[in-house]
Amino acid sequence: MIAEHDLATEWTRLLAPRDGDVRTQLVREAAEFLGISQDEAWARHAGAGERFRQEWLNTITDARDEAALTRFYNQSDTELFELIEWHANDPIHYRTLIVRDLALQRPGRAHLDYGSGIGNDALAFASAGFHVTLADISDLLLAFASWRCRRRGFDVKTIDLKKETPPADAFDSIICFDVLEHVLDPVKVIRLFHRTMRPNGLLVFHAPFADDPEHPMHVAHADVVTPRMRSLGFQPIDWTFPSHVRAPQIYEKRTTPAIERAAYFVYDRYLQNEIGNRLAALYRQHLRRRRPIATMS
Repeated sequence: MIAEHDLATEWTRLLAPRDGDVRTQLVREAAEFLGISQDEAWARHAGAGERFRQEWLNTITDARDEAALTRFYNQSDTELFELIEWHANDPIHYRTLIVRDLALQRPGRAHLDYGSGIGNDALAFASAGFHVTLADISDLLLAFASWRCRRRGFDVKTIDLKKETPPADAFDSIICFDVLEHVLDPVKVIRLFHRTMRPNGLLVFHAPFADDPEHPMHVAHADVVTPRMRSLGFQPIDWTFPSHVRAPQIYEKRTTPAIERAAYFVYDRYLQNEIGNRLAALYRQHLRRRRPIATMS
């Protein structure tokens, strides 16, 4: 098991090769990208999380208004500094290193970072040899993440989610960290992932669905995703994470007949009980009887 100190050391080496401190490096990069002084960048960084929350409360009157949400995420640079603050503080981001190493054990290097934010996860994958595509709804974040990757020599692609859709059958792995709780229809996004992934592709996501007063921009409160994953064509993968890292959910895209996906939908939504377990056992017996018995020639 990887120790927290080792993950922290690798994360710092990856993201802060110049300054040796993730926060300092990110603030310096933001200053350079925005064309402002470092003093101004540090001033915008201070308290960015609370300012971002207040901007939401002062701007959004209807959290179901998709156009208003899109405008909000493109109206200021506060989210950029809020994400810098979060990425510099929270060890949750070490999950990216573990997921990257898992993806390296699988075939294919076409990778989609959906909701790419400031680009830290993209840098982790690009530095390991993945062909990275960034996707975000924020013009500023997409430009900043792309700029950070390219200045380190990584030729990443970008998708503006306001105007573009990821292509079909294009990616071997997708990460979607702390994004689904920000969208009005998370299941629609999962369906998109299924369409854009190649067979047996790896999908990893984390979404803290809840009504969280500290994060009013989390507009999806109920987890409507996890109970639907098998019926949407994904099978869970067990993977061990250190206790000090908040584990995301990991799935593999599978080619599942429509009747089985319908059965998963009914079971996962309505039959997570003893009756459902008995029906599932009977169905597995039926499948075994249908399989031809192998004979030796």
